Amino acid sequence: MTVSSIGLNPTDAIACGTSSRDALSAAFDRCATGIYRFVAYRVGDPHLADDLMQQVWLAAIRSEGRVPPAELEPWLRGVARNLIRNHWRKQSQRPEHLPILDADFAAELSRRLVEEDIPDDVLSRRETRSQLMLAITALDADAQEIVIARYFDDTSHAQLAVRFNVSERAIEGRLYRARQSLRATLERLDEEGLCER
Repeated sequence: MTVSSIGLNPTDAIACGTSSRDALSAAFDRCATGIYRFVAYRVGDPHLADDLMQQVWLAAIRSEGRVPPAELEPWLRGVARNLIRNHWRKQSQRPEHLPILDADFAAELSRRLVEEDIPDDVLSRRETRSQLMLAITALDADAQEIVIARYFDDTSHAQLAVRFNVSERAIEGRLYRARQSLRATLERLDEEGLCER
């Protein structure tokens, strides 16, 4: 997912200095895949997700220079969250097939992630996968990528090390931090409204 893949030319939207627009476009491209997952999982329609991503990009352009680069991804995720809320508010209802947060179940998953391995039969349940995907898609793009590659695509530590051009030890550290972030996200999922009801 890049600026050009959502049908926008980063230099056409608003005239401004090329270097700042290029920097914004590059920063957006780094986190766009993770934000797209966040949006797509919550709306369940790839065309709607594309439309909302275009609106996220336009919001980024309008706020250019006001959001520090280190805060861009969380800020864009907040924009996406608000766009999703507004969309469902206008629709007056949310399709029943989309996952809805179960705060108690998310808290239980969070506890189990820390205290024990979650058995395969629990992980294969639709409700478990839904809660995990709501939390995973709320992580930053890098954490999403490593968690999905390791636990959903069954990519080995060695393969991840090659993919990210780091040592296997570094991958272990990244996975540890990603799991900690996932646990914290499950704990705060309902508080921050990361799932639309």
